Amino acid sequence: MSSSYTSKLWLALALFVQAVFAPQLTIHGALPSLATIVVVLYALRVGARGALLLGAIAGVVTDVLAGTGGGWTVAYLAIAAGSGAVRARFFGDGVVMPSVLVAFAVLVRNAIFWIVMTAEGFPRGYGTSHLHVALEQALYTGLVAAVAQLLRARVFADGDDRVGRYA
Repeated sequence: MSSSYTSKLWLALALFVQAVFAPQLTIHGALPSLATIVVVLYALRVGARGALLLGAIAGVVTDVLAGTGGGWTVAYLAIAAGSGAVRARFFGDGVVMPSVLVAFAVLVRNAIFWIVMTAEGFPRGYGTSHLHVALEQALYTGLVAAVAQLLRARVFADGDDRVGRYA
């Protein structure tokens, strides 16, 4: 199965778990963004061009589930493009740096979402009032990303790493 189809399956699973089990996953009002983990890690593997479709799918589905008017789509497209753009200067085989990038992407995603929502007519300070939740969500998602990468390396050891490609 190609990487593109596998990533779409992981995204579908992430969105399903995020939508169905949200109350069980929430800590202090922060829900880990499983879709962000999938989009960012996929972008680090294939680059911005390949990740834009996955970002668009994640954003549209999130907008539909949340009942918002496109804010999540714009945000997911931006993090897919940004994460893919740093791929060339980024060594993504580790666990720490990709997890830090995932956490940063959550902050950027939330900021873009609230900018779009403000442009659509939401009160200006509404996004600022949710800043503490965004910070907790970024930390939480980064930790979940680290665990997910460790499990992936342990369970799905496919031997396809960037170090091996340069040897």
